[in-house]
Amino acid sequence: MNDAGVRTPVRWAFVPQQPALPARSAGKNDLFDALVRQIRTGPLQWRLILTVGSPGDPVTDATLPWPSDRRTVDAGVLTLTGVETEAAGNARDINFDPLVLPDGIEPSDDPLLSARSTVYAASYRARTGEPKSPSAVQVDKVTP
Repeated sequence: MNDAGVRTPVRWAFVPQQPALPARSAGKNDLFDALVRQIRTGPLQWRLILTVGSPGDPVTDATLPWPSDRRTVDAGVLTLTGVETEAAGNARDINFDPLVLPDGIEPSDDPLLSARSTVYAASYRARTGEPKSPSAVQVDKVTP
């Protein structure tokens, strides 16, 4: 909501700037290993694209598309330059709650957000209760 009390619905997407690379084998870490191999060739980038809604656009169900003529804003680039093995402090002890938002941004009434918030909180509680053993995924062991 802006200073005048006007609410504007927005959807966001990260659009990859590089082609997806297929995994090499049928192992349990295929996608992670493919990401490590890809990032070793150079930075990976995604554009943050915001789609600005209009009155009447559905905001209570994320599965309902908005018309394709909606204004979009290129809000920047996310760049990954490296990958590290999980360690305390990386992402292990963080709760990625979709309802923890900065001032000026409000959630929609989409019930999926509350469901995700609940599931992420349960995941956080489970992770923080686990012993802090070494990560099962080791970046330096991914073969080129």
